[in-house]
Amino acid sequence: MSKPVVHLYTVCWDEADMLGFFFRHYDPWVDRYVVYDDGSTDGSVEILRAHPRVELRRFDRVDPDSFVLSHKAMQDEAWKESRGRADWIVVTAIDEHLHVRGRSMAEYLAAPETRAATILPALGFDMNHPVMPEDRGLLVERITRGRPRIAFNKLSIFRPDAVRETGFGPGRHAAEPVGDLRLPMRDAVMLWHYKHLGFERNAAREAEQALRLGTTDVARDYGQHYRWGKARLRAFWDEMDREATDLAAPGFEPDRACIGPLWWTARPDIVRRAPPSRPAAVPAAAPTVSVLVKSYNHAAYVRQTIESVLSQSFQDFEIVATDDGSTDGTLEILRGFDDPRLHLEAFPSNRGISAAMNATVARARGRYLAILNSDDWALPGRLERQVAFLETNPQVSLVFGMPRPVDEADRPTAPFNDFGVPLRWPDFSRRTWLRAFFYDGNCLCAPSAMIRREAYEAAGPYDPRLTNLQDLDMWIRMLAQGHAIHVLPDALTAFRIHPDGGNTSARPEARLRSPFETIQILHRFAAFDDALFDEVFGGEAADAFDPADSVPLRVATLAAGVPRVAYGHAALNLFFAHARTPEDHLRLRHLSGALDALNVRAVDAGEARIAALGARLADREVALEIAEAGLSRAGSERAELEARIRDAEAALARAHAERADSDQRAGAAEAALGSDRAQAQATAHDLEIRLAAALASRARMRNSLSWRLTTPLRWIGRPR
Repeated sequence: MSKPVVHLYTVCWDEADMLGFFFRHYDPWVDRYVVYDDGSTDGSVEILRAHPRVELRRFDRVDPDSFVLSHKAMQDEAWKESRGRADWIVVTAIDEHLHVRGRSMAEYLAAPETRAATILPALGFDMNHPVMPEDRGLLVERITRGRPRIAFNKLSIFRPDAVRETGFGPGRHAAEPVGDLRLPMRDAVMLWHYKHLGFERNAAREAEQALRLGTTDVARDYGQHYRWGKARLRAFWDEMDREATDLAAPGFEPDRACIGPLWWTARPDIVRRAPPSRPAAVPAAAPTVSVLVKSYNHAAYVRQTIESVLSQSFQDFEIVATDDGSTDGTLEILRGFDDPRLHLEAFPSNRGISAAMNATVARARGRYLAILNSDDWALPGRLERQVAFLETNPQVSLVFGMPRPVDEADRPTAPFNDFGVPLRWPDFSRRTWLRAFFYDGNCLCAPSAMIRREAYEAAGPYDPRLTNLQDLDMWIRMLAQGHAIHVLPDALTAFRIHPDGGNTSARPEARLRSPFETIQILHRFAAFDDALFDEVFGGEAADAFDPADSVPLRVATLAAGVPRVAYGHAALNLFFAHARTPEDHLRLRHLSGALDALNVRAVDAGEARIAALGARLADREVALEIAEAGLSRAGSERAELEARIRDAEAALARAHAERADSDQRAGAAEAALGSDRAQAQATAHDLEIRLAAALASRARMRNSLSWRLTTPLRWIGRPR
C-alpha cells in the first residue's frame, strides 16, 4: 500500500499561534502546501517561509469589494494546477483539522475502500476550549470537546482528476462539485474546527476580521458573525460550552452525531461506491493472524521482537506495527526490515498506549489478533499453539498464556504481578472473571493474548483516556459482550521486567493514576443490565445489597464494602448520580458521613502524627539549643586549653632549645676541662718525675762523703 500524494491549499492571516498545530497535524500525510498569505504581520510569513514543503504566495483580492468572494475564487481555482500531480487535494483553513477516528489519514487515503471514492466530504464539529493551549502536540488529541455544526460539513478532500469544478459557496460551507463524484461507503472524515480557543483571543480576532470585510460582504451579509460584537459572541460561547461533549469518548460515531441534512446526500449524481463482495475488514487474502506491535523508544529490543515473530513455526501472519513517536532509533530499526508482511505506521509524536493500539487494531486484517509489546518477544510455537486452541474452541474469543519474566539482559527474573492466579481458579466462567476483575483488578498479561476480531468489533476501541488500566477495561467490555476468556498454562511470551519500575504499569506515576482509573473501571459494572449483574454478583453475594435497587446502586453498595479509597470514591459517586428517592438520599447522607472515600481519616491521623512529631521536634530543638550552648562553652574552654597547650609547647620548645645550648656549652666546658685535666696530669706527672729525681739526687748527696764533712759548717751559718 503506497502513500498517496496530497496537496493542500489554504489562506493565512496572522496565524502564528496556530501554525505549529497545523503543521504537526498535516505534515505526516501532506506532501505540498500552497499557502496564500493575506497580509500577516505577526510572524506567520517567517514561519511559512521556513517550512520546506510550503509554497508561499500573496493573496490577491480578485474582487476588491469582497474578502469572502476573493477567498471563494482562490479555493475554486488554485487547486486545478495539481491535476496530474496529486492523488488527493485538501482545501481547508489553518484552524480546520481533518482526521479519521482511530486511523492515520495516510493509511485511510490509501485504503482500498477509500481509493474507489473521488470526494471525501468532512463531518463538521466546532471545538472549544477556555484558553489557547501551549504550542505542542496535536489539537485532536489535546482538545476533544466540541459539538456538531452543520456549517462545517464541508467538501475538504477530493481527487483533482475526477472533480472538474468544486463550486464552493462562501466560506466553503456548501459546494456544488461537478465531475465523477463518488463517496466512500461511510462518511468517516471529521473536520474539527479550532477557532474558539480562548474567548478574549477569539473576540479580538473577530473584531479585526470585521474590519477586513468589503462593502459587498457587508451588503450581502457575508461573514456576519465577524460583526456580532462581544456580548453576542459571549452568548454563543456559553451555548457552545453547554452543548459540547467529548468527541473522543468510546462509542462516538461521527456520521451519527453530525448534524444533517448533509448536502452531498441530496445530490442524485453523487453516489456511494459499490459495497465489496466480502467484508472489507477481512478480505480474501487476509492472513490468519495479525500480530499487533505498538512501539515506543525500544530500540534495544524491537529487533528481537520482530525476529521472534518472523521465526514462528506458524507463518500465516502479518505484523501490524505502530511506532508511537519514538525518538531513540526504534522507527529506523522497524523500517530496516524487508518483509512484505510487516506493515508500519509512524506517529510524528507520542499519542499514548490506547491511541497507538486503536490505530494498530484498525489496520489489522487477520481473524485472530495477537498482542506483542516492542520490548517483549514471542516464544517458539506461540502462534501455532494459540491458533490451534481457537480453531478447536469456537466458544472462546480470548486466549492468554503465561509470561516468562526476563530482565533487560534476557535473564530470568521475578515478575511484579502473579499472572498465574487464574490457573488456580475452579473455572473460567464469565462470572468468575468479572468478579475477579471487580474485586482484585487485572491478572492477565496482554502481550500473551490472541483475540478473535469479533471481540474487538463488539467491544469497540480502547479508551484513550486510560493509560494504566486500558487492557482491563477492554477485557471487561469483551466479557460483557459475551466473549469468553481462557488461559493456557504454557509460557508463550518473554515478558520484559525493567528495573526501578520501568514498565508502564509499574512506574511511580501509576500509583497516582491507577486509583483514578480504577474508579472509571468500576463505573463499567454500573452499566451492566440486570441479567448480567445477577449472573456475576447474584447468589451468595445477593445479601450485600437491596435487590430493589438499580444496578448502579447495587454496584455502589458492593464497592462501599471494599476498604480501598478508589472503591469508596466510586461508591459515593454512583450513589450521588443515581439516588432518586428520599430513602436513597438518606442512605447517601449516611454513607458519605461514614465512608472515608477521600482518605480524610488517614490525612487527619497523618496531620496528628505530624503535630506530635512537631512537638517532639520542638523539644529536641530546645535540647539542641542547650547542647549547643554547652558546646559553645566547651568550645571556649577547649580554645583556652588549646592556647595554654600551645604556650606550654612553646615553653617546652624553648627549654629544649636552652637545654641543647647548655648541653653544648657543658660539652665544650667538659672538653676544655678534660684538656686542662690532661695537661695538669701531664704536668703533675712531670713534676712527680722531677721531684723523684730531686729526692734521689738529694739522697745521693746526703749519702756522699763531702756532704757529711761539711755538715758542721752548714749549721754554723744558720740563723739563730
